[in-house]
Amino acid sequence: MLIVADDPSFHFNLITVNALFGGFLYTNYSLLLGLLDNSIVEKVKNTKIISKRNSHILKGIIYATVSVIAGLYLVLVPTNGSKFLHAIYCFMQNAEISFMAFLIFYFLLSLKEMSVLVGAIHNDKGAKTDKEIKELKEKIQSKQNQ
Repeated sequence: MLIVADDPSFHFNLITVNALFGGFLYTNYSLLLGLLDNSIVEKVKNTKIISKRNSHILKGIIYATVSVIAGLYLVLVPTNGSKFLHAIYCFMQNAEISFMAFLIFYFLLSLKEMSVLVGAIHNDKGAKTDKEIKELKEKIQSKQNQ
């Protein structure tokens, strides 16, 4: 069992952090949807890159939502000395922190998958070396001087 502060401002701060992470994940999801219309995504459509990233984002959004709901419960519902309500309160404290940890984990996984996706789309196969670029520049300059 985790022990956290009973101060409502602590839970409001956690709600804010969870909402920010959830918002970033939703933005990341929107970027993914925008990429799906791009013709360059055809390179990775038949791989698991997009589905893994989508899965990580959606799990993170769900964990953020559960953590925010638990935090709101902790702020809005008093325990009134009842053992049953106190047990629920303790459960919600643990849920708030645990789901926040899962949220951060899946947020980091989604960033990793975004990096893999961007890398797969913009791989540098066929890119010119610095030497080849220099030679091309020299050829262009020599043609302009003639």
